[in-house]
Amino acid sequence: MIEVRNLHKYYGPLHVLRGIDVDIAKGEVFSVIGPSGSGKSTFLRCLNFLEEYQQGDVRFDGRLVGYRETAGKRLRAGAGSIAAIRTRMGMVFQSFNLFPHKTVLENVMEGPVIVQKKPRAEVRAMALDLLAQVGLSDKTDQYPSKLSGGQQQRVGIARALAMQPEVMLFDEPTSALDPELVGEVLDVMKNLATGGMTMVIVTHEMSFAREVSDRVMMMDEGVVVEIDRPEVIFGSPRNARTADFLRRVVH
Repeated sequence: MIEVRNLHKYYGPLHVLRGIDVDIAKGEVFSVIGPSGSGKSTFLRCLNFLEEYQQGDVRFDGRLVGYRETAGKRLRAGAGSIAAIRTRMGMVFQSFNLFPHKTVLENVMEGPVIVQKKPRAEVRAMALDLLAQVGLSDKTDQYPSKLSGGQQQRVGIARALAMQPEVMLFDEPTSALDPELVGEVLDVMKNLATGGMTMVIVTHEMSFAREVSDRVMMMDEGVVVEIDRPEVIFGSPRNARTADFLRRVVH
């Protein structure tokens, strides 16, 4: 579903991604781990072109993301083309980014009604179903300020799912949460994984990555250190850098 070839990203002179190559299959749960500053979030944001990459290819369902190729030249794709791909890739951020002046239900309904022009009654029924899935049926008329961080993040997940994406991208979705609230968000993500959703997850939650992932990618200093099944990465990593990182973070 996602093909990444020789991906490079620069911020001015800073070379953040240095030739990433990876394929992510439909239905796969793919976790990305590594130290802070290793390029994990930048890699994730290149997948839906929230970050513009300078070299290499990102293809989603066979289609080049962010660019078009004409007469042997590569040009930035039009805004409509980029937006169309983003609607197929749901994203959940570290910060919840909910609309503070809208209720929980209105937050979840916003995208399908405004962007996809779907009938309000149809979207409302779907939104109520999604809020039930994330355990928030009793919060539909609340405003975000009345919710805990874990509840706000679960609304964020429901809002992303309301666009009926083919893949979900999670950028450290629990890093802004108090420790006791992390589990409720991870439980929702586990249910999505069980349901067959394609997921790419940047995470510091090593036990979650080990339990839920089909494969894990270890990154450091903008390169892929290794990619393998979680039992290999966490049980007998082949690379000394991976082993050293996990020694420091897994207790």
